[in-house]
Amino acid sequence: MKTRTLILKTEGMSAYGLQTFDIHRRVNHFPTRSAVLGLLGAALGITRDRHRELFELSEQLDIAVQVNQCGEKMVDYHTVQNFRSPQGKIQNGTKPTYREYWCDSAHTFAISGDDKLVKHLAAKVKQPVFSVFQGRKSCPLTRPLFELILEEANPANALKNLGLGGQIFSDIAGVNKVATLQVRDKTTSEPRKYAMRTVHVCASPRGQIEKENNDEST
Repeated sequence: MKTRTLILKTEGMSAYGLQTFDIHRRVNHFPTRSAVLGLLGAALGITRDRHRELFELSEQLDIAVQVNQCGEKMVDYHTVQNFRSPQGKIQNGTKPTYREYWCDSAHTFAISGDDKLVKHLAAKVKQPVFSVFQGRKSCPLTRPLFELILEEANPANALKNLGLGGQIFSDIAGVNKVATLQVRDKTTSEPRKYAMRTVHVCASPRGQIEKENNDEST
């Protein structure tokens, strides 16, 4: 079956964090895979009690994200009640937390899958069932999420070919691969439990040109 890639874009304030039970809720320097699945799940109307559907969706997709503009980091102060401990147990009382955000960030998402699924996802992000946020509810969308659909099976290469600039973090390797990372953000069959995955880091066209210029000057 033909594989295509759905391109989505977000701009504005974002907060894509990793798992943490610390009082400091830090943001990752690129949107996590679980965050992209959560975004798609909201558009599809998948509720928390239907986690199996989210897991099955995850298994059908290859995902890459590009940080077009990181933005400026800010920290907000909160207090939370009945918080979850590192052991996963609910604790009574009140606890202070400090939450990080990226202001004026810009990201592009590439989601590759079979033609029928990609078309279904495109229709849903245009008319989402639930409100879609950029990591947290305090980070609403500031522009239409849908961008276009490309005739490309590799999400990293799809982002590179757009020529927008910015590092690419992908499930699968693309051209101009420069490094790999290990990140615990892969959706599993168990709710609230994530698995490690290898993230392939690819240089953007702009970043590759700068690297080549630096190599020539040394």
